[in-house]
Amino acid sequence: MEFIEEIKILENTFRSKETYLTYIGNTDVLLTAVHTMDQLKEDGTFKFEEFYTKAIARYVAAKTDSSYFVKIKDTNIDSNSLVTDDFKEQLLNYIEENNIKLIIDIHGAKEERDFDVELGTLNNISADYSSIKELEDAFKEVGITKVQYNNPFKGGGITQTIFANTNIDVIQIEINGKYRNIDEPEKIEKICKALINFIKMYNNIVD
Repeated sequence: MEFIEEIKILENTFRSKETYLTYIGNTDVLLTAVHTMDQLKEDGTFKFEEFYTKAIARYVAAKTDSSYFVKIKDTNIDSNSLVTDDFKEQLLNYIEENNIKLIIDIHGAKEERDFDVELGTLNNISADYSSIKELEDAFKEVGITKVQYNNPFKGGGITQTIFANTNIDVIQIEINGKYRNIDEPEKIEKICKALINFIKMYNNIVD
């Protein structure tokens, strides 16, 4: 199956009554994505879906035999806010039960942002710096060169919750919209390739 066909299937299937999609892999890495649907905010406006974050998380997990935990139904709580919710509680339980060592939290940024990818690590304290640098290098090796850190996205509620309650690494990744455009699937594929290469490297080090 060609990449574009596979990524479309992963993005568009499972429009079901389930709140979460989960997959249990055999590595120490888990990918999350929570902004995969339109969400009504308290002020009556909408936070719109961050397209292809779901597909990226699922595709990369499948290619690396990693786990994923993806939210696909609005629960009236933004799971990346600081509010305690079911998603973060289940995530903490999953980490403990499955000996997870690294969370990669996938998000989407607007095309107007002046970066290709931003890594949010609470100013470089939520993950080992060598892992952060290896992830940056993995993006640059596939031609994604505008990689920046913690400005303005230092890490939301997921990153902060994991950092406060566990001893594992967590990195929030903001992916510019131009790298999530299905009309240019080669750019989405570059994102996936970089993450796959990084996870394979990470697993070789921690095993």
